[in-house]
Amino acid sequence: MIKTELLFDVSPELIEFINECKILGFKNNDSLEAMRFHETNESNGIWFATYVNDKIVGISGLHGFKDGYRALYRGAQLYSRPGGLSRNHMNCWMFYYHLPEVIELVNGEPIYITTNTDNDASGSMLRLNKLYHILEKNGIVSHVSNEEVFGVNQNIWKLNKQRYFEVRGKE
Repeated sequence: MIKTELLFDVSPELIEFINECKILGFKNNDSLEAMRFHETNESNGIWFATYVNDKIVGISGLHGFKDGYRALYRGAQLYSRPGGLSRNHMNCWMFYYHLPEVIELVNGEPIYITTNTDNDASGSMLRLNKLYHILEKNGIVSHVSNEEVFGVNQNIWKLNKQRYFEVRGKE
């Protein structure tokens, strides 16, 4: 069974997820401190977790950013959604399951997603940045700027919610 829920507290499932991130070398998610879990909660941010059979397989945060919200913050997944590759990133648990929740929650406010351009704390962040250039060509996101966010150079992308749902409905 697959379910996505808000995650407010530290749970055994979250600790298990963090331990698996540690094994996989995901430095941004290998501890509560690296995730900024408590810091995000204390600053009115929230966390989403997707579970498969009661095990967290994907997590991401949401917090206020610019004139809207930053989604998929500290996003990490243990493995991709079944179904193979997707040029529109729908094989990602967070992109597929968390974004609809975020869109509903922020009630029309702009949604931004950031990708690292230089620092690769997991071994896949730079590939993710390249993928977002493809998502831009497909109209799912638009590039806003390149700037430093929390001390890291990042591309900032704005989500096109209508196009996102069009593409998601086809996958």
